[in-house]
Amino acid sequence: MMEAPKTGGAGRWLRLVPLAAGVLGLAGAVTLFARNDPGRILRLVAFAGFGMLWLVPVRLAVMTLNAQGWRALFPKPRTVSLRLLTWVAFVRSAVNTLLPVAHVGGEVAAARHLARKGVPAPVAIGGIVVETTVTIFVQMGFTLVGIGLLLSYMGTAPLIGHLWWGLAVAVPAGLIFVFLQRRSRPFSRLQRVLARAAGGLSAAGLQGAAVDDAIVSLYGRMGALARCAFWQALSLAGGAGEFWVILRLLHHQAGPRLALLLESLVQALQSAAFMVPGTLGVQEGGLIAIGAAAGLSADTALAISAIRRVRQIGISLPVLWLWLRKDRGTPSADIGPRPA
Repeated sequence: MMEAPKTGGAGRWLRLVPLAAGVLGLAGAVTLFARNDPGRILRLVAFAGFGMLWLVPVRLAVMTLNAQGWRALFPKPRTVSLRLLTWVAFVRSAVNTLLPVAHVGGEVAAARHLARKGVPAPVAIGGIVVETTVTIFVQMGFTLVGIGLLLSYMGTAPLIGHLWWGLAVAVPAGLIFVFLQRRSRPFSRLQRVLARAAGGLSAAGLQGAAVDDAIVSLYGRMGALARCAFWQALSLAGGAGEFWVILRLLHHQAGPRLALLLESLVQALQSAAFMVPGTLGVQEGGLIAIGAAAGLSADTALAISAIRRVRQIGISLPVLWLWLRKDRGTPSADIGPRPA
């Protein structure tokens, strides 16, 4: 009997690192709550009450905008319905939020789900890779907006310097990432590595060459990239609506400027901490630091974070349950020619 090939300890490390980061992040979040006034934080959350249900339609709008940007990358005449992509966007977010995986875990789940629904695997994987890359660059622009808003509150501070340094690293790293996707055919290389690790067995299931071809093709469609960036920018800006609703629920007299500041910079911090499942601790610490610049107390910042966590769990848990129980099915009618 042929023994299953051993892949070494790399896979174990890839599972352990996010798990360890999640434990540390959770410990950090608990410490932040404990060092402030937990009773007041809970009272603020209770004060929001059933008003938190307003966050559901806001989140639906944000995810629909995100899915529309993703949909722009699918080639004509074959496309995927906005309804399916919105559902997959929720699945992607739920996996990244609730499971002990780095933020690539949701992307892997999304690609597998689309493949089950009849989307060719190379098209699904290539679309997710390019959409993620476009979103990274849109987030960099969004971070610049946040830095400008933070300057209007603070003038100057060490936090702003750290954000500038982060952008100075992220921009060339993003450009190198795009260059590698277009020129070095990374999925073909990955397929060869997996084939060698499997003792010469074929890793054809990855379809590395086809994925690389799909990625290169997408980067040649400037109009599709521009449309994707436009919708993703609207999605990120729409995320500020969630902060605005939370601030209003807490009867905090703040306008859209503060909501946009919180969303832009919290998003930047969460993207940088992609290895931490659910960005545990990162969201809490970031809101305290950024909120302090705008005059928010630590207790209020932590209450805002707690309300966002309620929304995340309240939406992601049923989405994850439905996905695991009912939504792994047969090819879907949501894929087909784009309507005229």
